[in-house]
Parts: sequence; C-alpha cells; structure tokens
Amino acid sequence: MAQKFDGYGVFGWLGYPIIPGILYFSSFYLYCQPDGYSDDFVRQEMLSNYELAIGEVPRFVIVSYNADGTLRWKNMLFLAQGVAVIGLHYLVIIYFGLQMHFHMKLKLKDYSATYQRLQKQFFRALVVQTMAPTLMFVIPAGIVFMGPLISPIFGISISLQTGWLCSMISVYPPFDSIAFMMIVTEYKKIIKEHIAYLFTPPETVGTVSEMTDARGAKPIRN
Repeated sequence: MAQKFDGYGVFGWLGYPIIPGILYFSSFYLYCQPDGYSDDFVRQEMLSNYELAIGEVPRFVIVSYNADGTLRWKNMLFLAQGVAVIGLHYLVIIYFGLQMHFHMKLKLKDYSATYQRLQKQFFRALVVQTMAPTLMFVIPAGIVFMGPLISPIFGISISLQTGWLCSMISVYPPFDSIAFMMIVTEYKKIIKEHIAYLFTPPETVGTVSEMTDARGAKPIRN
C-alpha cells in the first residue's frame, strides 16, 4: 500500500492534513457562531482574564447549556464531529500499527538477533512518538473542550486560561527526537560517549626524549 504513495503519490500525504483541517474549520463556522446568550456567558471572563470586550474581538464560542439547562445542540455537534475525526484517525493508527507489528514479527524470523532487536526498538520508538501527541495535546484539549459540558453536572465552576496548551506544541519536536535517542541502543550509546567526552578530562600523555652522547652514555629521559 505504501508504494502507491511513492513518487507523485507523496503529494497525497502532504495534502491529506487539509481534509481534517477543513472539517474542523467548517464545524467551528457552522456550529460555534456567537449569539447574545453565548456572549453574555463569557463576557465577564474575557474582561477579567484578558481585559477585552467580547464585542470587539473575532470569536467562536462553545457553550454547552442554555439558561434553562437544555443542551445547545449546535455546540454539541461541534464536539461530536471533533471526536469523530480524532477517533477515526486513532482507529487507523491502531489498525496499521497492529498490522505492522504482526508482519514485522513474521518477517524478522529470517534475520539475525541483532537486526531483530534494532527493528523492535524502532517500532517501540514509533509507538512512543504516537503516544506523545496524545498525552501532550489530545488529552489536555479533550479536558478543555469537555470541561464546560461536564462541570455543570457536578456543580463545578471552571475558569482556565489555555495559553499553556499552545505552548506545549513547542515541546513536541524535541520530545519526538528524544524518544529515538532513549530507546534505540545505537543512538543511546553514541549519546553516552559524547556526554562522557564532554565531562571527562582528556588523558595527559607524557613525552619522553632521549639524548645519547658519543661516548655511549645512558639516555637522558625528560
């Protein structure tokens, strides 16, 4: 299947992220348009936390419940569409991850133990790289989006600024590389050697010079 995306097919991989992006944007535009009730609901929060008047900023607002306690179904459709898009991609990841695991396990029987160990380490690193965005982005974002839906049920008031969630994006690129460095033995060995070289003083090599006079005297060592 991967061969279908060689050559010009690579543009399929590059263009694919546009599809969930369009779905996500369209769900905001269709289901999260502000109205009088939603503006009143967040007006004080915007003023106290950001010192902004709600009517002066472009916005999409998600409010889970109406004043009478009924669900705002348009906002619920936004959450449902978001869960569906993310859930579909996780099903694809799980399916192809299992297929890769079983095929790799079958194929590696013909190779040496060293090569088998290396490939298994690569596979574990890929699993960790897949889990990293889940822990850093998906779960925190899920808590942020689902909080307004769940908090009224338990009578909890939530006021949370989410700028830190955007900052987490900058943590992912180094974590992506660190996963390989910590799991793959060859990378880990090279890193340890470089660290040892940085913190271990170089060995002092002594020099010996010899001088012998014409009468055959013993060498003079310095």
